[in-house]
Amino acid sequence: MRGRIGLSAALAGLLVLATGASQAAAGEAAIGDLIGLSPVEVRTRLTGAAAQAPLTRGFEVADGGGTDAYFTLDQLVSDPRRLRQQAIWRTHGDGPFDPEAPICGARLASALGDRVVGDPVLVFRDGRLAAVLRPAPASPRPSAPSIEDRKAYERWVRQARPSPFAAAFGQLPLEDGRGFLARWSKDAAEPGDQLSAACAPGSRPPTVGKSAGRRGLSNSDMQGLALLPFAVKLPAMNRDRERAREQGAATLAGLSVGQRLPTDPKAFARGQYGLRWHGSTRPDYGVLTVDLGGWKSRNLSDKRDAALVGIEDGVVAWISPPGGVGPGAGLLCVDGEGQAGAPRPGCWGWGNYRP
Repeated sequence: MRGRIGLSAALAGLLVLATGASQAAAGEAAIGDLIGLSPVEVRTRLTGAAAQAPLTRGFEVADGGGTDAYFTLDQLVSDPRRLRQQAIWRTHGDGPFDPEAPICGARLASALGDRVVGDPVLVFRDGRLAAVLRPAPASPRPSAPSIEDRKAYERWVRQARPSPFAAAFGQLPLEDGRGFLARWSKDAAEPGDQLSAACAPGSRPPTVGKSAGRRGLSNSDMQGLALLPFAVKLPAMNRDRERAREQGAATLAGLSVGQRLPTDPKAFARGQYGLRWHGSTRPDYGVLTVDLGGWKSRNLSDKRDAALVGIEDGVVAWISPPGGVGPGAGLLCVDGEGQAGAPRPGCWGWGNYRP
């Protein structure tokens, strides 16, 4: 009897521990209960993440004498290791996969429990949650023309969707200031709506076994041999990508909304590694791009991350890191007709940007 009681007590203790671990890995809270909390406090409330864990940077915009920061819910609750993995994928890197990095599934549900499709945006005003915006559905794309009409089909492929961050095709991002808010078409969620997140370790990539027999050259092998002369470029390219990743991160960390640049923006860009200045038709406005490099890669296209920094009258007006909710570098590569191409320095191909 005493043994059975001891076993029951042990099982009860394990159940309590398991329940506590489950609560630490999954959280849910009404928006009204989160209003006024900092980004770190919201993340901890939803995921149980330690307060000292690194926090990703949101899309920051000057608002009067303060700053608004915008995060998607997925971005805010994601583990830093998972965000790093996403950056590796974005830049076509071959960085190591971390199987211990948890994947967090986040969602917004109405007070009645109905799930809202899409990724909501959390708005922090001067570091405190002020609102949660419902995701807006993407505008439908026109039907594709016949592929037989190659010219029309190419224009359809290159046609960019209207962006809330540009008042018209060809303009720089946020050239009309906070006008993007009127075009964003995101309604505020209700205080009774629920935010939730559930995190679990990611699945390990499949292990590819070695073939016992000798195989012939595949198409991939032949392509590799054809590109062999270009392989000499990879070491130097990867060294530069690493340098840009480190120096770009330091440059971006040294910039903040409301900061006045020490010199003219064009001169400021010339004097620092990895910066490029895009001036507007307005003499007092433009956008700096910050080269954030990438991870070691075998891809000669050299895909890199870039942050955008809006400058107005010599003062930082907004900052948009890659992978967030703000404008991306591809917006710089859309011409006045909405065609993705190379209208500005750094653009190449069909709307690609190289900082």
